[in-house]
Amino acid sequence: MGKTEQRNGNTPDPSTVKDQADRIVVSFRSPETDPDEDDDWWVADSEWLQENMDEYTYRRYLRWAHAGPVTIGDEWDEFVNCGCASPEDVILRVEEVHGGTAIGSETTIEVVSRKAVLESDSR
Repeated sequence: MGKTEQRNGNTPDPSTVKDQADRIVVSFRSPETDPDEDDDWWVADSEWLQENMDEYTYRRYLRWAHAGPVTIGDEWDEFVNCGCASPEDVILRVEEVHGGTAIGSETTIEVVSRKAVLESDSR
């Protein structure tokens, strides 16, 4: 587990990835928050930010930027374009991997807030 290096320029074409996962779940959090604490975030757990991450183009970007093997606990430093030249930095963490071991062109990516993951784990 832990941080994995960004694969800028060295990622495979997602359509050529072997053992593609059917679905992965990634959580997002602010870089300033503890990943294991349910801190009070102002933007990083907002519906507005999640809507931008649910856009087809963002999930397509994730399939290209992180194509290849993934494991639960992998983290990536990313940002979300929130319009008007106001990107929001986030850390994405792989929470679940189903039906394979890698992100490919056919992998469905579900994005949830890290806060929601912590809240569901505490139940």
